[in-house]
Amino acid sequence: MRFSPTFTVIRSGTTQTMAIVGDVDALSVRRKVFALQRAMESYGLTGVDKVSTIGRTLLVDYDPFQWSHASMRSALVALESTISRPGETQPLKHFEWTLYAGEEENDLQLAASAHGITPESFLARVTRRTYLVQDFRMPSMSLELFRRNSPRLKAAQLPQEKARLVSCGTVTLSSDGLCVYNAESLTRDLVIGRIKAECVAPDSASFRVGDRIRFRRQSEASNQ
Repeated sequence: MRFSPTFTVIRSGTTQTMAIVGDVDALSVRRKVFALQRAMESYGLTGVDKVSTIGRTLLVDYDPFQWSHASMRSALVALESTISRPGETQPLKHFEWTLYAGEEENDLQLAASAHGITPESFLARVTRRTYLVQDFRMPSMSLELFRRNSPRLKAAQLPQEKARLVSCGTVTLSSDGLCVYNAESLTRDLVIGRIKAECVAPDSASFRVGDRIRFRRQSEASNQ
């Protein structure tokens, strides 16, 4: 059922309801979806088992003995009315993070070879671009960065070794592009470098979808 030109709530099985945000601006859509997720989780509603996002959709899994689709739909519609409209949101932020590279020389060499350049040239390419915070991926807890024509790997170029445990602040490269992990996680991505954990740790960082990120090499940062 559509409640506004940009908000639709539909049933998805007997224990799940979907709220779909529609807008021509993909960035506004993702920001609103995440705002809905945070608001839903902050209430800690009894009987709500899981709240997740996929693209422009918020998925709510609930206990059918405590919620019906109609009651969940009403709750989502009421919640959506409290979310700030695009014109009411705070201005986007710009961040510069120092990139400490070189600890994983083999990964850096693989990433550079995939682009047909040297490791030094690859790092120069990474640090001369400004990236857009595009998404937060769960459960890996990574911050996905996007820029058209930014470095990325083809699926066939990904290493086939076992997943490794990386720490908060690890910057990796995959077929999706650059990611920054904000929690200890397992990954098969190539490790490009690291930033200070407090830049992205959930208890100390403050950024949103649409914010801009720029990396600076350690040597560049020390000269400024």
